[in-house]
Amino acid sequence: MNFDFKRKFKGTISVIGTSEIDSATEKVAVELGRLLAKNHFAISCGGLSGVMEAVSKGAKQEGGFTIGIIPFEDKSYANKYIDVVIPVPFSQARNIIVVLSGDACVALEGKAGTLSEICFAWIYGKPIIALTGGIKGWSSKMAGKKIDDRRSDTIYGAKTAQEVVEKLNAIFKSRPNITYDMPTEF
Repeated sequence: MNFDFKRKFKGTISVIGTSEIDSATEKVAVELGRLLAKNHFAISCGGLSGVMEAVSKGAKQEGGFTIGIIPFEDKSYANKYIDVVIPVPFSQARNIIVVLSGDACVALEGKAGTLSEICFAWIYGKPIIALTGGIKGWSSKMAGKKIDDRRSDTIYGAKTAQEVVEKLNAIFKSRPNITYDMPTEF
């Protein structure tokens, strides 16, 4: 098998959000997945339903690559659009792994679990983009905010999936250290 992940993808984006969505949010999440895949980003998510399934569906429509980090031992719980299932049967503790598996984090809606992931992304220095355009939940509440003073930036806001991808492309262009280079010191 000749699959060079580092050459095929700019990076991996952790997409976080609620497991229960309406049709409007589903449409945004599918579009986000499509655009991420078209722009050569792999997707990591919680691997279950709602935002996780919709963004994965969109990515697969464009031939994208998806990683699902599920809170169960049984891999069959992952949604059908996940390419690689990583079982982490530690309930909400998997949220840290979802965040750390990505080079940047995109939040779409969300409840308490998503809020915890936003906080972990902040702590671990991941760029965070929160969708706001007609979106409910924590993503729209956190856009433009700082969680605390450990970072000088804020959580970026984006009104559309296209704006998310534009911000990600700008972030990856301006911060080459978030790409797949090997560290020079161990």
